Amino acid sequence: MQKTLSVGRGFVLILAWGVLAFATAHADVTPPHIADAWTRLRNNPKTYDQADQFCRGKRLDDACELPGNPLQGGGAGVCRSSVNARGEIERACVRTTRVEIDNGVPSGGFVASPALCKPYIDWVQRNDPAEPAPELPFDCKPPAQPLADRFCKGKAAGDACAVEMRVDGKAEQFPGACTSEWQSQRFYYRGSREALRQVMTCASPQAFERQFSPASWLDKLWQ
Repeated sequence: MQKTLSVGRGFVLILAWGVLAFATAHADVTPPHIADAWTRLRNNPKTYDQADQFCRGKRLDDACELPGNPLQGGGAGVCRSSVNARGEIERACVRTTRVEIDNGVPSGGFVASPALCKPYIDWVQRNDPAEPAPELPFDCKPPAQPLADRFCKGKAAGDACAVEMRVDGKAEQFPGACTSEWQSQRFYYRGSREALRQVMTCASPQAFERQFSPASWLDKLWQ
């Protein structure tokens, strides 16, 4: 079964006696200002408060282009609208180029928060061979071996690598560097939770940084 992963960098792993330290995600709650913005967008799909540099002056569903190769996030796209965390409607270029990567990363390896894993952590610290491990509805034990995709297997962070992928069905290869990153997976246990795992992947820095600017009076007129 395919799982959707969100990826982030810059987290810190503290591993001691099986402890993985990270913040526990809170239950999903939609703030009123965000709900109001989505209502505004549903009532008028053409409206927006700000646009990125790739969709500035363009209309909804107009074609756009993101710079860089597909590994860097580049490719053809269309202008779409969404709501940001401040409750502003953003029009941005969303890539439509189809990118498929078989990275060969093993499934699993996601570990729940220390708060949820306290029974397991306490069991590890007691180190009593006669006492069975506690049964929990989630994993608390990090993988025995570090996880890596097939492009960085046997390599260290910073080593050169190359990603093989299919771009709109065509086989392509792009250079990158082995990078340690965090992947998250949501699960439900007395509320919405998040588990994390650390994976070495072949990656390339995104080739652009989005820069948003407010909709002009002429843009507002077209809305």
